[in-house]
Amino acid sequence: MTLNENLRFEDVESAVKRAFLRTPERVLLSAPTGLYKWTDRPLVNANRISPWWSFVESRRLPSGTMAEGFRASEERAARLKRPHREFARARAAVSGQFGNSMTNLLMIQLNEPAWGFVGQASGQREFADEERDLQHVFLIGGAMQVWVPNLEPRHVTAVPVRG
Repeated sequence: MTLNENLRFEDVESAVKRAFLRTPERVLLSAPTGLYKWTDRPLVNANRISPWWSFVESRRLPSGTMAEGFRASEERAARLKRPHREFARARAAVSGQFGNSMTNLLMIQLNEPAWGFVGQASGQREFADEERDLQHVFLIGGAMQVWVPNLEPRHVTAVPVRG
């Protein structure tokens, strides 16, 4: 059975649903699909792998929507004269609440097919609610994100990142 074959988006936690601007597309990701993320965590953390990724290569989804890859995102950041990491934080809406300094680029490829959900990241506050002075600082979101739950080390291979 393919990973996440029986998973329906209607059944996932509300926090996952809120991370998407609208209902994402269910997509079969073939091996060796490449995925990346900016993170300060290792690939395997507490014996689990984060489900949140972006595509390395741009690709057209079954609906016809184009999901930008790493290079397209990097080019947009360069046009804005911003580091790719900062651009990715705003567009993927990686809030400070997650405690992720996004210092390292992590790339993987799938070793076997897996079902995932692809859609636009929902915007959100950058800081925790307790920080009242900054409660109106908002990360815009809008980047296409890939959510692949239940990943285990056997499902992926880390890909060395070249400077």
